[in-house]
Amino acid sequence: MIRKTLIHRQSGSLDFEIWHLIGDPGEAGSWADVVKRSSLHLVLNQTGEGLMMDAGTRLTLLPATAGLFTTGSKAGLMSATRFASDGGHNFVILVIAIESVERVFGPVELIMKKNLGILRRWSDRESGLLGDLVSPPIQSAVEKAWYLAKTLEILSLHLFRQPKEEPRFFCSMIKSNAHRHVREALILLEGRLEQALDLKKLARDVGCAPPYLSRLVKQETGKTLLLHLRSLRISKAAEMLSENRLNVTEVALEVGYQSLSHFSKAFSMEQGMTPSQFLKRSS
Repeated sequence: MIRKTLIHRQSGSLDFEIWHLIGDPGEAGSWADVVKRSSLHLVLNQTGEGLMMDAGTRLTLLPATAGLFTTGSKAGLMSATRFASDGGHNFVILVIAIESVERVFGPVELIMKKNLGILRRWSDRESGLLGDLVSPPIQSAVEKAWYLAKTLEILSLHLFRQPKEEPRFFCSMIKSNAHRHVREALILLEGRLEQALDLKKLARDVGCAPPYLSRLVKQETGKTLLLHLRSLRISKAAEMLSENRLNVTEVALEVGYQSLSHFSKAFSMEQGMTPSQFLKRSS
């Protein structure tokens, strides 16, 4: 069961709601009752994984991501679920009526379409926003003005954001014309680097049969899922080693390798050098 707390609701120049949702480790559940029709939704997803589906929209949420989606006006089948997770669930949803967004910002239909289904890793800014929304650092007397200001800030940052580069989730190996199942599978892999590949679970989460997913990924990308997982793990490992905060063994464990020799072999195959050589080159 996912516990839902309405943090704030406001109407006027901008009609919006802010919800805080929590789930214990191992819990799964629905959050569809928080999703509103004809609305823009921003999800600040700190922990846990989830899925939102509506006509024309399918968005898989991963830990430490910001997700942005809209819903249409027509009633119909809509699903918003959370998967069972060892780390539990902690996320905030900002729900804003599209009509009120347009009252403030003017026509935004094209911008809405451009940002439909966006998912990207969040920065320290998003982490701070989630904390501010859940535990506002102000007196209750000014909460209405403060939440309105925060909501306008979030809209400006995410709806009209002009990124300098493509998010790492949508790197060159996840081309825009790739099959939806392939894109979602690779996104999920990147969010589960520390876990062994579970083809059955991965296929279930993206909504297809395991053999079909395996063939489709190889057909569209030229690489197997295992090779993609290795590439993603080593890319993350190289990034962590460059930061000089953890040693080689700690980095190996962080990206899912229990054996240092296996990690070194995989690192050499991906980077063309051992982790030790990489560290010397980076120093």
